[in-house]
Amino acid sequence: MRDLKVSVVVPARNAAAWLGECLESIGSQHPHEMIVIDGCSTDDTVKIARSLGAVVISDEGNGLPAARMLGARTAQSDVIALIDADVVLPPGSLERLLEEFETGGYDGLQFGLASESDGPGYWGEALAWHHNHSRVRTWFGVCATLMRRDVLLSVGFDDNFRSGEDIELRIRLEEAGYRIGVSDSTLVRHRFGDTFDDAKDQWVQDGAGMARTIRKHPARAGWLVALPLLASVRGAGMSLVRAPRFLPYWAGFLVYNYRSMLGEIVRPGNRPLSLGGNAAWLTAARVAPMVTGFLFWALAALVMPPEQIGLGSAVVSAALLTVQLGMMGIGTATLTLLPAEEDSGRRLIATSLFMVAAFTLFAAGILAVVTFSTGSGVGQAWDDPLVTLLFFATALLAASAYQLDHVGVAQERADRTLVRSIAQSLVQLAFLAAALAAGFHDLSVIVGAVAVGALASVLTGMRQLRRAGVAPDWRQGLRRGKPLKLLRPGLPNHVLMLADRAPGYLLPLIVAATLGATSTAAWYIVWMMASAVFFVPQSAGFTLQTAMAGTRLRPGLVASALRISLLLTLIAGGILLLAGPLLLRFLGTEYASAAVLLPVLVPALLLSCLTQVYFGLCRARGRLIESTVVAMLAAVIVIAPAATVAQQFGLTGVSVLWAAAQAVAAAIATWRLFVLTRTSPAAATGDSPAAARPRPT
Repeated sequence: MRDLKVSVVVPARNAAAWLGECLESIGSQHPHEMIVIDGCSTDDTVKIARSLGAVVISDEGNGLPAARMLGARTAQSDVIALIDADVVLPPGSLERLLEEFETGGYDGLQFGLASESDGPGYWGEALAWHHNHSRVRTWFGVCATLMRRDVLLSVGFDDNFRSGEDIELRIRLEEAGYRIGVSDSTLVRHRFGDTFDDAKDQWVQDGAGMARTIRKHPARAGWLVALPLLASVRGAGMSLVRAPRFLPYWAGFLVYNYRSMLGEIVRPGNRPLSLGGNAAWLTAARVAPMVTGFLFWALAALVMPPEQIGLGSAVVSAALLTVQLGMMGIGTATLTLLPAEEDSGRRLIATSLFMVAAFTLFAAGILAVVTFSTGSGVGQAWDDPLVTLLFFATALLAASAYQLDHVGVAQERADRTLVRSIAQSLVQLAFLAAALAAGFHDLSVIVGAVAVGALASVLTGMRQLRRAGVAPDWRQGLRRGKPLKLLRPGLPNHVLMLADRAPGYLLPLIVAATLGATSTAAWYIVWMMASAVFFVPQSAGFTLQTAMAGTRLRPGLVASALRISLLLTLIAGGILLLAGPLLLRFLGTEYASAAVLLPVLVPALLLSCLTQVYFGLCRARGRLIESTVVAMLAAVIVIAPAATVAQQFGLTGVSVLWAAAQAVAAAIATWRLFVLTRTSPAAATGDSPAAARPRPT
């Protein structure tokens, strides 16, 4: 029989139980060569491989992806067969697949897999049943696959993946336009171990691999977050009909996949993320607390009177306002300065946290004095010393948590921000539930829950920094020159940020002072719903800024960002219009009447798409003065007459006022976008190079 022009690469580690049958099935089909890449085995793997004529090379324990790439570099044929040790090739199957591979013009073609258990155990049978009856059998993988050697060497495996490397490789092959597929006519035997440990190891590896893939390719692989749940529902349904004995398998599959996925997210090592991945994780970190935040306020609203909810929301808004005031552009400066620090930023991190804490406490003190002197609205809360103390604690801890978010982005690890956000949200919600269950229904419960949640975020962040080896250097944190180094680049962008976000923090305070706590409660719930949608256009603006920073204005980029922003905001706004009234009705009659505000706020959110894209363009091109003027104009239109409008027209009037401000800003933004995208790149970029400007948050 003629030799096939195929080099077979078999990675193996402690595979003595299976390797013999695997290599015999390969050798009988006369490939050009058999290469076994040994992963530092301690059994007879190497001995068996050599006895069956394979060339044996050690991968020095560098893992499966590295082993496959070592085999590809060693191979002499133009076509490589990647065959795992748990695979057995039927007679003639390699030649048949090679013919299909060449005829179809494939760059990668996997054998069809007929899975089986290697023993009589329940778990092996369940694994085989799963893989034979699920959609995964049609997914391109690399356990039994032909690939063109030059393609594999060009695209390669990611050595950071210890599992899930096949999914990640498939994404990059598809993005590069290579032709890949799975044969439905040429099958091989794929064996599974039959113990629970074998099944558990499969689940754990799958979960961790999906988490790594999601982190690296959030846009393409984000849906994998739902895969274990969807697969479990489908598999359990099929098991009920065809094989009820496998129902326990799906429970283990679901639990261990998500346990492993979460563990990989929480402890992913210290590798930086791609720019797109960093942005995606930051988006998730901002959106996730909004969901749990609604649950938080909904739970409080079901138990506590509207007056307490209104005053509590005003105190929380006041604390968040002081955070924005106290940041002083320090977070923005961190993004540009931290990556260049010689000590991995340990001193700069400490300095930034010291400064944010000091400025925020100062701002909180000023705000408390001013509002206390009025004696109405949020000022009523300061009559309770405990609430006052918790207000300062909330401001301090929330500011520290917010600065840690900037540190994470600067380190290209915004996934850590998501972990902190989840920790904060869950602790905050649990504290509130426990306090309400214990019979505490006063204002301090709301403010205390927010403070405890922020504390959880800070403690989690400090632990993350220690694990990454960049714990703040507190002793050197206030060295001469460091504070000014942070303030100098950050303040200009800070002014724009304050002008843009001020209405969101001030309106609840104005409503509380003008209409009372009950109206504030309704406004805050609706405003929080709208804020969740408002993050979509904000995110589009930041994405545009990131894409354009340091580059010339590319035709169509602004229009593309605007289309995406409008589409996503339209979808999110539509969901809000449909679901919002139902949620408000669920909270009670005091909140249900506020549903009339949604048809006013949602169109204004669509208008904000224009403004936020314009702000993103201005940030990227250094046109901060004009964008700040526009933001201030919109803020003045909202804030200046807000109290009068609230007294005469109530919450509807406040909503219309905010919508009018968005319309004015959007009109100016449309005009400026038209001008800036049609002028020369030099005119659109300002006077100084974009690379020399600080990146805003």
